[in-house]
Amino acid sequence: MNNEIKVVITIFIAIVVGIIGYRFMSEIPLFSQTYELHATFDRVDGLVTGSAVLMQGVKVGTVRRISFTDNDSLRVDMSFSFGRKLNEGSVAYIRTVQLVDKAIEIERSSSSAMLESGSGIKGVYDDGLLGALSELSERAAPSVEQSVESLSSVLSQVDSMLLEGGRDDIAATLSSLNQSVEAIRQVLAARAGEIDESILLIRNTLQNMEGITSGQEEKIEQILANLETSSNELNVVVKDAGELTRELSEIMKKVNEGEGSLGRLVNDPSLYNNLDSLSYNLNELIKNFNDNPRHFLKHMRLIDIF
Repeated sequence: MNNEIKVVITIFIAIVVGIIGYRFMSEIPLFSQTYELHATFDRVDGLVTGSAVLMQGVKVGTVRRISFTDNDSLRVDMSFSFGRKLNEGSVAYIRTVQLVDKAIEIERSSSSAMLESGSGIKGVYDDGLLGALSELSERAAPSVEQSVESLSSVLSQVDSMLLEGGRDDIAATLSSLNQSVEAIRQVLAARAGEIDESILLIRNTLQNMEGITSGQEEKIEQILANLETSSNELNVVVKDAGELTRELSEIMKKVNEGEGSLGRLVNDPSLYNNLDSLSYNLNELIKNFNDNPRHFLKHMRLIDIF
């Protein structure tokens, strides 16, 4: 074998090894047709060629190529190695993984139709937590700025007040407070003996009370039992008084409604007038009888009387 053939064979083997190494490093199947899809994004911050393509947390492919489109969007070509096709309507999200790394996460749809190799799917850039914090900070920025301005205004007013003599007022107030504290300290120091005597008197009083009650526990318990019995009896009396009050209320209600003799007497003016007239006539009869008894007895004979 001459040298020219050896060189050709060597170059051919190198090309084959290079192709195999490239496909192996790019995670492209060596002996099967690759399944490729692409998605279009407005931005791909941190995503590079070779970034992982994930599905449910499992790596199923890699990013093959990132290129600009005619309308300045970014096209990302992906190569899959999981041996299955994706459903139509699936979405590719660019998300942050492991704090700083970027990857594409595929969310499959429930469609029964499958995407052929070379098809395109919808691409969405997900800001994630950092994006949410950035949006929150942008919305809160005006409020924070307003709060800072308000605080600055208040501090300016306080500073102006201090410059206009407020410091002297504060110093005078602190001096007065110190004098008051000193006066209280002197009073306490002067009355320390009396305070000690008062405390001792209170202590002796408590000891005397303890001595008086010592050994009288049974009597105290008996007194408390008697008080409890009296309280129960008082409750019965109150209950009976309540019943009596209720009965009197019912009687007065019947009287007011004209029930019974007393009710008719109270509520019927004619009955009262008749009784008044009868009383008057009876008084007149008795008066006439006392004044002239013969008038009533002149027609009676002695035998009729006896």
